[in-house]
Amino acid sequence: MPHRLPHRGVEAWKWSDVNRAVAYDMRGLDAAAPVQIFVPEGVTVTRTDVQASANDATLYKLASDYAGQVWDIVVPDGFTSENPIQIEGLTHGHAQISLRLGKGAKVQLVEHYDGQAGAFVNSHLNIKLAETAVLDRVIVQTDPEDCVRIATTHVTAWATSELIQHALAFGGKLSRLETRMAGMGQGVKATINAAYLLDGKRHCDMTSYIDLACPDGHIRQNVKGVTEDKARGVFQGKFHVRRPAQHTDARMRHDCIMLSDSSEIRSKPELEIYADDVVCEHGNTIGALDESALFYMRQRGIPLSQARAMLTEAFLGSVFDTLEDEVMRESLLEKLRGWLAR
Repeated sequence: MPHRLPHRGVEAWKWSDVNRAVAYDMRGLDAAAPVQIFVPEGVTVTRTDVQASANDATLYKLASDYAGQVWDIVVPDGFTSENPIQIEGLTHGHAQISLRLGKGAKVQLVEHYDGQAGAFVNSHLNIKLAETAVLDRVIVQTDPEDCVRIATTHVTAWATSELIQHALAFGGKLSRLETRMAGMGQGVKATINAAYLLDGKRHCDMTSYIDLACPDGHIRQNVKGVTEDKARGVFQGKFHVRRPAQHTDARMRHDCIMLSDSSEIRSKPELEIYADDVVCEHGNTIGALDESALFYMRQRGIPLSQARAMLTEAFLGSVFDTLEDEVMRESLLEKLRGWLAR
């Protein structure tokens, strides 16, 4: 391993020590990831050479060294389709993927992360949204408990483009789903919602950084989690509102329920604001299930395990209310119910 992996001494990684989690005989540390991409007719997929970048992040360097060529997905101007772009594979190793939506294009992207046992996965996805483009992104992460996954996404959004993102994650030995978005045009919109459910010794890190440089941005972020046993949940979210980004409306929430006293939650919501005519807020809560509600349900003959599952589903399920695809929304809720019924 030519580069040291991120560790607790790095501020952005202080709660997700990749260097400690990785065993150096893990499959995928020095290999390209298998990638499967399915696209609707009219969308092209090609392989291109890795371009030099000023990005000095260790994980990006590793992806550049081992991923091979970049998978380049291009959605033409004005394109729409009822069929999604699907990204699968990524069971081990490194990958770099580029997705470019043309002006006025609207498409759904579905990513399924299901790694191999004992594997290391490091993927970088670069998304560019041209003016008025709309991307509806869904991420489902179901890695085994001994898999380490780092999935980093960089989004560049131009005027009046929109990102709608929903993620459902079950963690792993260490998993980090990171979204970094640069709003480079007026009227950029984003909905970034996620739910994580962790048991055993699983670890999940939801990190985001939204950088707004132009006026009239509209951002909504809602992340909810449930932890039990000795699981660890991490939320790091930051809105950076630069001086030209007047009239920004940006709101962030993270709420988590701890089903056991031995689980851990680490959260760090941040606002860095230089504009003076904005509406920005963040909120963070950590608690337990409502005992009075549990008591009420038990009094009406509902078994304790079922009552806990019903309350937990009601708590988590709301993050998917903004997902317009009813079939996909029900699929995510079924996975959530499966975890609760285990």
